[in-house]
Amino acid sequence: MSSFRQWLEDLVYYFAYFPLVIQIAIIVSVLAVAGTVLAYIYMIIYRWQKEKQAQKEIPLREKGDELLLEHIIYKSLGGADTPVALPLEAFSVLPLQKPWAARVFISQLIAYRDNFTGDIPLLLRQLYLELGLHRAAAAALKSGRRKQVINALVELSGMGVLLEKDHVLTLTQSSDQHIREMARCYVVQCSPDAPFEFFSHVQEPLLLWEQFELFRIISLRKDIPMPSFARWIDPQFHPSVITLCLKLAAYFQQPEAIPAMIRMLHTEDEQLRAVTINNLGKLMALEAEPILVEMYPQQPDSCKLEILKALGRIGSGNFIGFLQQQLEHTEDFLLMKHAAHSIVAHKALASGLITQLQHSLTGTRQQVLQHSLNPLIKY
Repeated sequence: MSSFRQWLEDLVYYFAYFPLVIQIAIIVSVLAVAGTVLAYIYMIIYRWQKEKQAQKEIPLREKGDELLLEHIIYKSLGGADTPVALPLEAFSVLPLQKPWAARVFISQLIAYRDNFTGDIPLLLRQLYLELGLHRAAAAALKSGRRKQVINALVELSGMGVLLEKDHVLTLTQSSDQHIREMARCYVVQCSPDAPFEFFSHVQEPLLLWEQFELFRIISLRKDIPMPSFARWIDPQFHPSVITLCLKLAAYFQQPEAIPAMIRMLHTEDEQLRAVTINNLGKLMALEAEPILVEMYPQQPDSCKLEILKALGRIGSGNFIGFLQQQLEHTEDFLLMKHAAHSIVAHKALASGLITQLQHSLTGTRQQVLQHSLNPLIKY
């Protein structure tokens, strides 16, 4: 120990006489060692605290599981009628007045809601409200603190509870992208009467993953009648909203949206035009066929592909000759392939033409047609 102290004293004493490079190297080394030591100390303390918290939560989780199974799950699975008043006194043994305990129990409620169907999610939601567990989330929504707002939106979405509707609608226009996206999904998932109200006010684009999530949530909602999505298929709304509503109109098979889709064919947005054509095909819009064929020569390849696919989906047989022409004369392989697929999609209407083409086509075109006739091969 004395030798180390002597070495340290010598180092400090002679430090000023070292070359600048050596001085910098010593400082960097000391900082690196100190930083490493501090990082290890922090990780040890953090893991110790997490382990201590986990041990503290175990009895609460066990008691929570016991109460939920006894008073909610078993009664519902046993065929008992949904109780008007839940046995709140049974849950009074839980220390829910403590924030950490409330967070643990709420996480259990959300987990149970995710894993059960029928009346159980409704009972868990009722329990959440009657125990007053929603009050902290309601306060967090208006806290203005990013993390608290996001956690509140996640919690309330998980419990299927809509709170502070007017304030949440303002959050759908938040400058914070994460808050904005979470608020939109929350409204669509939990609003009992107007989950699509914010569509008319979207200024920032709905990202692709957000469109996918909104589509998933909307398609799973069985508790509300779907509106006519043609309302938002209009150039006055944001292109990402139009794109989502085009897909929703096709998914819910809303033929009343076809006129609005046809009007959207004149948009200058190539990507939006391609999505419109795609969904006209999925709606089997017979009245759109002549329009699509007429506009075909002026379109970029992305739209041409969608027109060929749409003609195959509609399958009226009125434009098989057009598809034949594309198969026989186009030099673009993708256009050739989709023309062949769409001819085959006409089934009985195209049986004679397919036989004729099998004899008249040669080389790549014949191979593409044979490839398309394989029922295991899709678009």
